[in-house]
Amino acid sequence: MRHTRIAGLPGWKSRFGVMIVAAGLVLTCAARAADIKQLTEKLPRAYIGEFLWDGDSTVQNVVITFDKVKALNEQNAEARGCGSYEAGRHMTKIDVQMFIRLSDLEVEIFERSPDGDAAFETDGSHRGKLSEDFQQIDAQWTSTASGKHGQLHLRASAKVACEPAQDL
Repeated sequence: MRHTRIAGLPGWKSRFGVMIVAAGLVLTCAARAADIKQLTEKLPRAYIGEFLWDGDSTVQNVVITFDKVKALNEQNAEARGCGSYEAGRHMTKIDVQMFIRLSDLEVEIFERSPDGDAAFETDGSHRGKLSEDFQQIDAQWTSTASGKHGQLHLRASAKVACEPAQDL
């Protein structure tokens, strides 16, 4: 192993080898901290798009806005906000919580407290990916109880509110 050879070197060479290994670890940690900071600062605060249950042709327009984005640690961030789903003339407002893993930009989105539709499905989560430029989210909803699936496709938007989806 490389580390055992470093430890076996005489005096200053051994100390120098240990310093190089330690510096590498510090730089790696600093790079991760910078990456999570970049994610929390550059994550768009608004997304618009569509949701479609598998096997159903009814497209639901979706709006999500995040008012709080924070690092949980060097590898994970959390975004909280609100959203709305609109199908036809029917709209449901929700609270949204998204977790992002920095290493692969995997996301998990939870929806809670539906306002406007008692039958709105919140027993499950969307799991998917955030694009490397943070401009798109593609995820699959899986209902915990029934296992029913749906597809969510979002794109960043400059300005939206938790209202019906419209490009602004």
